[in-house]
Order: sequence, then structure tokens, then C-alpha cells
Amino acid sequence: MIDGYEGMEGDGPNDGTSVPSRIAIASTDYVAADRVGIEAMGINAAYVGYLGFCAQSGLGQNDLSKIDIRGVKLADVAKKYRLHPDMERELKWMGLMKEVPEKLG
Repeated sequence: MIDGYEGMEGDGPNDGTSVPSRIAIASTDYVAADRVGIEAMGINAAYVGYLGFCAQSGLGQNDLSKIDIRGVKLADVAKKYRLHPDMERELKWMGLMKEVPEKLG
């Protein structure tokens, strides 16, 4: 279960901005629940590497088209969250590892 009553955007968890999302997500598949949560936050799912890795390992569903969403439509509750200011640097894990990455965070 994801308690999405109030989220945080930007420079969280210490200096972020509160976002009143007012949603709850429940599933027996934690990968699917997180995938729906990422979509509700307007975040590119490819940015969340563990979801893809878990799905590739057979640990859950990451394909939104294969997730049965009940209740209100996802598009009706989705809010575009502002990402962390260091997001570009934090996403370097997605590229080729040519050298040891700098300390992130």
C-alpha cells in the first residue's frame, strides 16, 4: 500500500515542497503499485531503475498497460511533480559506466 495523501517534490526529503496528492494505491504486486505511483507523479518510469530490474527478474509488473487500475482514472489524479535539482547528475547511472561515478546526492 502506498499512502499518497501528501507527497514531496523537488529537493526532498529535507527541503522538498509538499504536494497534496490525496491518493492511496494498493496491490499485492509491489512493483505494479510503485509503477502506478510513479505515473501518478508524472515521472518517467525509466528513471526508476529498480522497477525495470525487478520486472526483468519476474518480481512484478512494470508494464502499465498490463496493470488493472480500479477506481478513478489515473489521468484524473496525476500531478506533475517537480524533480530534484540534481536529477541530471543522478540519472548518470543510466548511461555507460566509463569511470567510477562521482558521489551522488
